[in-house]
Amino acid sequence: MVESDIKQSLPEQSIYQTINKIGTNKTVQEMESMNETKTRRPRRSKADIESAIMRAAIVQIKKKGFSMALVTDIVKRAKIEPIVFYNRYKNLEEFYDSFVKRFDYWISDLMRGINGNLYTEAGYGDALEKLLRNLIGDAMMTELLRWEISEGTTITERTARLREIDCTNIISQYGKHFADQDIDIVAITALSIAGIYYMVLHKDRSTFGGIDINTEEGIKRLSTAIRKQASLLFHANKKDGGTADKLKECLREEGLSDSAIERCIEKMGWRIHEHSMA
Repeated sequence: MVESDIKQSLPEQSIYQTINKIGTNKTVQEMESMNETKTRRPRRSKADIESAIMRAAIVQIKKKGFSMALVTDIVKRAKIEPIVFYNRYKNLEEFYDSFVKRFDYWISDLMRGINGNLYTEAGYGDALEKLLRNLIGDAMMTELLRWEISEGTTITERTARLREIDCTNIISQYGKHFADQDIDIVAITALSIAGIYYMVLHKDRSTFGGIDINTEEGIKRLSTAIRKQASLLFHANKKDGGTADKLKECLREEGLSDSAIERCIEKMGWRIHEHSMA
């Protein structure tokens, strides 16, 4: 109905009331349209959404752990609809499969940052101390280790096996350096790494042996112990080598062949080590 039609069919007073009502209705509709525009969320790129999901997952996993974190918690914090998450991942397990690859640490990566020769006393001490300090400062890696211990899933089993392969490749090289010694450097190193894992996982529950690695004093105590252990191992190695060389020379002067000397050294290796440590 146009304004001329309104004038013909209504008294003058009613005409102005009707026109004002039409104008008011139009203004209300415009305001509602503006409000709808204001409340509509801005479009986010795929990269922005993925980043939001990752950030939300980090917060929730640090808060609840891998086992207790839920998709509903993640999507709520990321400010997305569940369908957006499930368009990318079939389920939480598939998301974790991708997620842990970004946060799992590799011993080999830590070792590449060490100056000098890794297979020396200083290099050995640096490697263990760096592992200790990195784990203390990496809450995500701590949660991943905790998850591996508490749950046996396809993901936790795979990450544990891959880390074991990576770690063994490095530790076995120490075994070659100590091959002629009565020192099982691989077993000693395995115990040291396992001890670091436990103390880091345990640090928010209680001290261990009175050592609190939530404090710099506690961390320094462990760092000092690591350096002392490295010194004992590598000095023992040098002493044993010197003792063996002297014995070889003495036996050679007595007329024994090199093959006979090697057989004697092999049989008496434990005694050489025992003598050098006395």
